Amino acid sequence: MRFFIFILPLVAAIPLKSIDKKYDLGIEDGKLKYVKFIEPSDTVDLSNLGLNTLDRYAFEYITNVKTLNLADNSLRNLPHFIFSNLTKLENLSLARNEIDDVENLFVGLENLNQLDISYNPISHLRQGHLFGLSKSTEILTEGNIFWSINTDVLANLFLKKESEKKDGYSSKIDDNERESLTEASDRKVREIELKQENVIFQRYRRDIGGQLGENPRAKLCMTDDGVVTSVSGIGDNETLEGGCREVTFDRNKGQLELRGMIIKSFREGWYQIRSFPVGSIDLSDNEITEITKEVLNDLPMSVEYVNLAANRINHLWKDVIENRYLKRLNFKANSINNIESNSLNKTNLEGLYLADNQLDNLDFLHTLPSRLTQLILTSNQIVSINRGAFSSLKHLTYLNMGNNKITKLQNNAFEGQENLPVLILTRNRIAEIEPKAFSDLKMLTTLYLYQNLISKLDRNTFTDLTKLQDLNLISNKFTIISEETFPLLPKSLVSLNLDGNEIKSLEKGSFVDAPRNSLSLNENQISYIDKGAFKLSNLHDLYLNNNSLTTIDGDSYQGLPRLRHLSLSGNQISNIEKGSCKNLASLHILDISDNPFQSLKNGALYGLTIDKGTFLYIYGNRLKSIQSGMFEDA
Repeated sequence: MRFFIFILPLVAAIPLKSIDKKYDLGIEDGKLKYVKFIEPSDTVDLSNLGLNTLDRYAFEYITNVKTLNLADNSLRNLPHFIFSNLTKLENLSLARNEIDDVENLFVGLENLNQLDISYNPISHLRQGHLFGLSKSTEILTEGNIFWSINTDVLANLFLKKESEKKDGYSSKIDDNERESLTEASDRKVREIELKQENVIFQRYRRDIGGQLGENPRAKLCMTDDGVVTSVSGIGDNETLEGGCREVTFDRNKGQLELRGMIIKSFREGWYQIRSFPVGSIDLSDNEITEITKEVLNDLPMSVEYVNLAANRINHLWKDVIENRYLKRLNFKANSINNIESNSLNKTNLEGLYLADNQLDNLDFLHTLPSRLTQLILTSNQIVSINRGAFSSLKHLTYLNMGNNKITKLQNNAFEGQENLPVLILTRNRIAEIEPKAFSDLKMLTTLYLYQNLISKLDRNTFTDLTKLQDLNLISNKFTIISEETFPLLPKSLVSLNLDGNEIKSLEKGSFVDAPRNSLSLNENQISYIDKGAFKLSNLHDLYLNNNSLTTIDGDSYQGLPRLRHLSLSGNQISNIEKGSCKNLASLHILDISDNPFQSLKNGALYGLTIDKGTFLYIYGNRLKSIQSGMFEDA
């Protein structure tokens, strides 16, 4: 908390006789010092006087006033308890000021019938902010940009401890909710990839710090036509010859930076660094057209990763690459259209990255190193997966085939993958999945199928996936969730995402026992949720944003006893009747933002737990009025 001390000249407040001669005002530099009646009255109009603040005791002489109008001023930070001695006040207008915090302003105003706080920059009504008002007080709110209201907004803060965060929920809007449907999923895929890459990196990481000199330096020598003749260390007093240049060695990564050097090919024996160990070499963004024996075969055992992304390679020839020390090769964004059998079998690779190439089949897989754990084939031209295609790669932990042209997954497509935990098949053209397509994936925990053309699945599609935790079906073609169109979900499932489909209603029994934590149905066309649609005793988060719901029907949410976050923003909810929130007592967050309702009357949100301080999100609404008893059985 900051304290500011202003030293001002001692100038007495100038008494101003009001126009109607009913009261005198003491105003000094925009600060109201006092109000005194000249003639008895129960109304004081102080609107449009240019006031910017109020003295704590400004109203001590008018304690019997019933109507006080402070609208159209520039009031911002009002003293706590400023109105507390106006116990007979019935109407208070603070409209069109600059007030953003109303904490402790209304204590003692039990008789207030109407409070007008319209057109102020108030965004939150927190715990106890309206303490002192009765349940029948009408609050005019038009023109504010509300984000949230706490259910315990009327609570007596002086009898309660400072509010604590509950189970990790806070008033902050999660940034993930602002992302597009697939942005968050794409980000998560990348996080998984990085985690997988780091596993390999850490497994073979060498502590080279003690082996490095104070400033290890390297040089690249090459001909005018892009042929590398040597890469070697630079001595302390060495002068660079023509055709040679110093290149960067990142000692933190242990990486030699040869990116973007217009390299086309290599002479035999080009790698000559002996004075310090190099863990990886970045050869990306060059003009290499072919992997010859000279490129990789003579690298020392310290080099476990070579990045050849964004070159011009179109073919990997058999019996060329022979290096048992390499653990990762990156061929992303080349033009590879053919990988011959036995082209990589004389390596011990664990990570192979072939994204953004021109591969149209998987015939090369059976001769890849059996130790391979990470295989990325995104953005190629692959149209099908034959049974047994991956059967020789029994140690895969991450397989990404997103953004290909696959239309169908046949039974046992992933035969031999009993240990695979992560499978990504996003952005394909998959319209059909045979019942046993995933039956071999006994250890699968993550399955992403977003942006395909799936409209229905056999009831037993996921029956064998007893370890599955995260299932993503964003932007497919589901229109209804029923026994005929949607499979049984394994009880292990933690999160299910069905955003961006074409689902119009949720029938009884749509979701039973799974998912256990999070269910997302954003951006569908849901207009009706049947009683009994959910039987999810452990579900925490339910997202129904941007659908076509017109009401909140408490009966729709039976079977969700532990629900903490219900998000209904961007629907067509125009009226919220009493009883809407029955069965929602467990909520910590109710998001009804971006809906067309304009008022919240007494009892409208009865059913939400008051003592717990549930957050009600209402940003983007055109809320004109609320009543203090909106959370009460009023």
